[in-house]
Parts: sequence; structure tokens; C-alpha cells
Amino acid sequence: MTDSKQDSSGSHNNLINVSNSENVNIILPPEKIAPPPPLSNKFDLTRLPTTGSALFGREDELALIDQAWQDEDTNVLVLTAMGGAGKTSLMQRWIDDKRYCGADAAYAYSFYLQGSSEDKQASAAEFFDSALAWFGHDGSVIRSEHDKGVRLAELVCRQRTLLLLDGLEPLQYSLGGAMNGALLISLCKQLAAKNNGLLLISSRQLVMDLEGRPHHRQYELKPLTEAAGLALFRAAGIIGTDNELRATVEAYNGHALSLSLLAKYLSEYENGDIRQQDTLRGLTDFPEETAESRHAFKVMAAYERQLSGCPDLQILFCLGLFDRPVSAATMSCLRKEGVLDLPNDERVFRAACARLRKQGLLNIDRPEQPQNLDTHPLVRQYFGKRLAALRPESWQQAHVRLYEHFKAAAKKRPDTLEEMEPLFAAVRHGCAAGMHQKALDEVYWPRIKRQDEHYLTRKLGAFAADLAVVAHFFAVPWSMPAAELTDDAKAWILIVAAFGLRAIGRLTEAAEPMQAGLEMGIQQEDWKGAAAAASNLSELYLTVGDVAQAVAVGQQAVDLVDRSDDAAWRSGCRTTLADALHQAGELAESHALFAEAEKMQQEWQPQYDRLYSLRGFQYCDLLLAGGAWPEVRERAEKTLQWVTKANWLLDIALDKLSLGRAAVQEAVAQAGLSVISGLAPDLNCVQPPVRADELVSGYVERISGAVEPISRYAEPIRRAVEWLNQAVDGLREAGVEDELPRGLLARAACSRWAAHFAAAERDLQDCEDIARRGGMQLHLIDCHLEAARLALASCQPVLARTAAEHLAAAQKGIVKTGYKRRLVEAKNIEELLNAQHIMV
Repeated sequence: MTDSKQDSSGSHNNLINVSNSENVNIILPPEKIAPPPPLSNKFDLTRLPTTGSALFGREDELALIDQAWQDEDTNVLVLTAMGGAGKTSLMQRWIDDKRYCGADAAYAYSFYLQGSSEDKQASAAEFFDSALAWFGHDGSVIRSEHDKGVRLAELVCRQRTLLLLDGLEPLQYSLGGAMNGALLISLCKQLAAKNNGLLLISSRQLVMDLEGRPHHRQYELKPLTEAAGLALFRAAGIIGTDNELRATVEAYNGHALSLSLLAKYLSEYENGDIRQQDTLRGLTDFPEETAESRHAFKVMAAYERQLSGCPDLQILFCLGLFDRPVSAATMSCLRKEGVLDLPNDERVFRAACARLRKQGLLNIDRPEQPQNLDTHPLVRQYFGKRLAALRPESWQQAHVRLYEHFKAAAKKRPDTLEEMEPLFAAVRHGCAAGMHQKALDEVYWPRIKRQDEHYLTRKLGAFAADLAVVAHFFAVPWSMPAAELTDDAKAWILIVAAFGLRAIGRLTEAAEPMQAGLEMGIQQEDWKGAAAAASNLSELYLTVGDVAQAVAVGQQAVDLVDRSDDAAWRSGCRTTLADALHQAGELAESHALFAEAEKMQQEWQPQYDRLYSLRGFQYCDLLLAGGAWPEVRERAEKTLQWVTKANWLLDIALDKLSLGRAAVQEAVAQAGLSVISGLAPDLNCVQPPVRADELVSGYVERISGAVEPISRYAEPIRRAVEWLNQAVDGLREAGVEDELPRGLLARAACSRWAAHFAAAERDLQDCEDIARRGGMQLHLIDCHLEAARLALASCQPVLARTAAEHLAAAQKGIVKTGYKRRLVEAKNIEELLNAQHIMV
């Protein structure tokens, strides 16, 4: 583990590598994509897992889907239930019955295809790449996850479409059901708002990102009724009285998968006698057993005993090595190498698979990939855990073989997420084999991250995909790295995890690895590592709204880093503290620290005479608060050239944001309007002048009239709009969700000055959604303040609240968080409201 790893992912601050800065590409703004023609009679509904089990007792649920498909007011229907309740079977039956009459297009996708373990992370990139191509996207690159979601929604809505997303839970956080990343969030929100077809989702959790939105419904599947369970048993030929069968249904809590497996087991091994179900023994020690899986695992244990010594059991054990379907090529590799005593004879292998399908332990072949093997996630979970417990050496050896197989299958330096998938699989299996350090040193660091290049996140902006890989290096996400890692690797992987969690807006979870990394660094007297963790933690406290704690931990970061000799972090930690002091309203101290940090950088990197990356943006933020737009423009133009050469997505976007904000201030100043120096919001430090001795009757005219003089200065406004649009697009492309509200707020303010009130409100709505979802209290306060200004300018409520209501919410937040930077601004808005009240 090299020191450079610790430097690179420790914060949003990037450091320019002089030797490599020329051999890079420049990102150009995306061109407008021409719409393809609408689809007609195009259907692909083959991607749902199919067990072949009949459906019983779901007439009401089938009718519910019918109603949602026909109801113009229902755009999204979410079916929720525990694993094994029959969600996928219900959707498959509705499809098989062709109840989607009137559809021009229908497309189904199961996220179980890319991993079904809820305790891991997943990315939606594979689905979007496939769906965009299927719906007719022309193949032009869409780098932003948000824009991919919007684009797919546009393509879906070009005709009446049935879009089915099965097994969403791998894409949801383990707590709360919010979705992981901007791709699905933007798609679901767009289709909930406008959809002439239906988005049908199944998940074990509620989709919290849709809560409170119109045109959607979430429905929880109930367990099978006694009547439905009785029908299932009778259809399977189970022998017993109605009372005996009903009692069994009740004992199994109406769990569809358990009852289906039990019926097949009794038919196969107990002559269909229901009374023999009493002979099934549950496991005495199976930590993964839950209320939803208990009965299913009991039946699987019975199958395990019956299949002992048969190739069927070895196939099930093999499936337990994976969290997704197994390709024919992978299975062939394992069979040829004799892993787990899998049968190499093709006839024996096929016969065993046929028996497992008959018993419901193996899914039916999918037409497009007939040789792939798949099973229900609970079956995979059970036999995987049993293999690890009964034959730990075989478990490890199998994962070692798979690690080597996938490591060799990938390009040495893959360029796309699709090309990286074998490397992701190599990390999964290497870590499962206990080779965490080897997987990190051989695959993750050199080939996925590309060392200091950090290709996956910095160049592709794929933070969710990166986090899905990083999760495998943890024994307990996100606080306990795997014991097999070295101390340096543990400290580094904590920083990487915290950075990724923060980037996709999971701020509460990000605090845990940051705190753990800080404590570990202090314990090991790794002052630079401890300072990096403290610096990140300070930034996190600032975002979630604990300004005092952000200042305290920022000071701790400076104290720790001064015990090291690392020039980069000595400068960087000072900018973190300076930014926290800025938000606390301590302007003089903030200015002094930024100046000190910049002097340190000039001594360390004399060829770069300005702070750059996030550090430079934070300094420009302070300068703009005082109306120093000429200096900000000069700084941002220079640093933009540097970071563009390095192709750093986030830093490019932040410099464009600074340029856009400076251009608006330039237009405001040229229009002769006042610039309020001192404590001011992003890009909102300008207000129409109102003197106490002026007649308040002129207030409304002054608010609306402020637009006219600015519009006459077309050049700075044109530049502002161009820069801010590029900044928002760039922030989305970078995939750093906790920074995106800055761009949305700035663009909303620019739209307000230009009297584009609807556009301003749309950006504020997006900002509020992100801030609430991620607990970003300071961004939420800024959103309330800008919404209050917009309500005053437009003379109508914004986001369903009046200007006074937004101001009250902002003032309450300022007091609670210590966000004293905004006190003067809030007072100014209050004076404007009072003036309006007097006039009325």
C-alpha cells in the first residue's frame, strides 16, 4: 500500500500530477440528442427469473395490476413483500396472460441478474446501458447518471410502454428503502410525473424516493391465504384432509416459496403425504435464518439430506458461490477443473439440472441464455452458507479458482463499466476466499482504480459501482474492514468508502468510516491519514448541519497534519477549516487561513500559484460573498485550464460554477444594482436596493424591474447561463451528489434574475429532494432562502410555500445549525417581506 493511495481518495480535493498532466482528454459539452421514432410492437419480457411454479390465490393482485395499467392516473405501481412471497411469479403470470393489451412496447429487467444480496451494494449501470440501447438511444455518450435516467424516461414515454423492474432491493439502501444513485431516482421520478404507460416495480422494501409523489401506488403482497395454500397442495397431488393442509399453510405463515418447495419435496420423497411434513427438521444453528426464510430453509435442509452424495447437491453448492446467475462459460470452467466434484460428463450434468428444475430448486432456462443456471436468492443463500460451514476448504478453493478465472477474463485496462464487470467479479470472489489484500493489490488498485488516476470515479463518475466493489473489503460495512487487510490498507479503504458514501448522498453512513479512520490513524500515529479522515469528517459535519462541530474537527485536522511533513495535506486541511469558519460567519479568520493555504501550495507547487480543485472553489465562494467577481473570474479561468488537462470531472464542474456565479455578479454590477458584501448565499449576494427612506409603494416594481436592466447586459448573462448549465451537467456527470445542490441553487438564482421563474422552481425542487434525501441541512437552508427570494420576485408560492414560510424555515435552520453566514441575508429578506406587508 503506497502513500499515494491515501492522498487520492481522501477528499474532493485533487492534486495535479505534473508528469502526467498533458496526456489526457478534454471533456466537451454533450450535443443535443435527436429523438428516435416511437417503438411499435416491440417486446422483450424474457429477463424475469422463472421457476415454472403455478400461481395460486393472487386474483386480487392480478386485478390490481390490470387496474394500474388501465388507469390514466397511475404511472407507477410498486409491489413489496418479503423474499419468496411470489412477487416475481405474480408479474410473470400477468405477462404470460398478456394482460398488457394496448402496449406499443414492453421491457422487463430483473436486478437479481446482477446480484441479489441485500447486504451488498449494486449499481444500475448495466440495466441502463441495456435499456437505452433497446429503446433506441443512438449510442452517443451520456456521462451523467441523472441525464441517463431522464433520457431513458423520454424514450419510454415516446409510446405506451410497460416497463417492469424486478427485484429492486439490491439497488436500495439497507435502511429506509431509498435508491442507491441518481440513475433510478431520476427515471422513477420522471415516469411518476409523466407516463402514458406503466412502470411496474417489485422489491422487498418500499421505494421511499416515490413517497409523497402523485400518480404512484405501493402495495404490499400478503401471505397466501389458507384457501390458496390448499389449492397449491391439491394441484401438486398432496394427500391429506383439508384441515391438515390448512394447518400446514398456517404453520408456514403462507410463505409461497416454502409451500411450493414443500409440496414438491413431499411429492418426490414422501408419496405426497402431508403428514410427513412433521418429519422435516429445521436447522439448529443458521445465523442467516430470518422470519421470512425459516420455513424455506427447513425444506432446503430436507432436500440437502435427500441429495447427499448426488451431483444435484454439488450443483446447488456451486450456485451458492454466486449472488447472481452463473454463465455457461463460468460453469464450464468449474466443471473442467473439478471444483466441488461437479460432474464433467455432460449427460450426467444435464440430468441433474433437469431434476433440480422439477423440484423447484433451479429456475427454468431463459431463452436468450439457455445454458445459464439460476435459482431463487434464498436457495442460493442457504446452500452457499452450508457449503462454507461444512466444507470451508472447498468453499475457499472454489472462490480462488473463480478469482483467477475472472481476473484473466478481463482486459488489462478496461475502459467501460461493462468491460470492468469481470474485474468486479474477481474482487467479489477474491474477498470471499479471504484474499482481500491480494484482490486489492492485484485488481482493485491497479486495474479498477488505475492507481492515482482513480479512473472509475474520477473519469467515469461511477461512484455507486465503485462502492459496490469496496463493500467486499469490509467485514462489517462501513466500520470494520476485513481483518486480512494490512493496517495501511484498512485505513485507506475506510477513506475510500467514506468518500463514496458521501458522493452518492449517503451522509449518515459516511460518518462511520470517517470516524473509524480518524481513530485508527491516531492509534497508529499516522498523522497524515488521521488528518485526512478528520478533514473529510469536518466537511461532512458541515453538509449535515453541525457547523460548530465542523469547525472543531477542522481544527483537529490542522493540528494532526502539522505533526506530519505532508505539504499537500497541510495546505488542504487549512482550506477545510477555512471553509467551515466561512459558514460559521468568521470571515476574517477564513480569509487568513485561505491565504496561508495558498502560500503553502505555492511553496510546494510553485508552478500552480492559485488554490485549485475543491480548495480553489471554496476560496472563490468566500470571495464571491464579498462581490469580488473579477478576481474569481481570473482564478477560475486559470484553474479550469489545469483541471481540464487532468480531466477531473468534479473540479471542471466546480470551476465552471465559479465562472457562472461570477458572470451573474458582473451583470448585476453593470446593471447598477447593489451587491451586499459579507455574509451571502451562493450567487445570491445581489438584491435590488431598498432604502429605508424610499416609498414602499415602489417595492414590487423594483423587484420585477430588476430583471430589465440585467437583461440588457447580454454578454455576461449569456456566459452565466452557459457556464451554469455546463456546471450542473458536469456535477451530475461527476456523480457527487452532495455537491450538486450548489449548482442547482446557482442556476435557480440566475433564472430568477432573468425572470425564468418556472425553471428556477424546477431546480429548487431537485435541490430540495437531494438535500432532504441526504440530510444536507445547509443546502436545505440555502434552498429555503432562494425559494423565499423567488416567491417575492414571482409574487406566488414556490414549492407550495409562501416567501414568509420559506424564510421562517431558513431562520429556524440557521439557529439550529449555527449557519451564521446566512444571518445578514435572512435579515435582508425579512426587511423585504416587511416592506411588502406595509405596501399591501
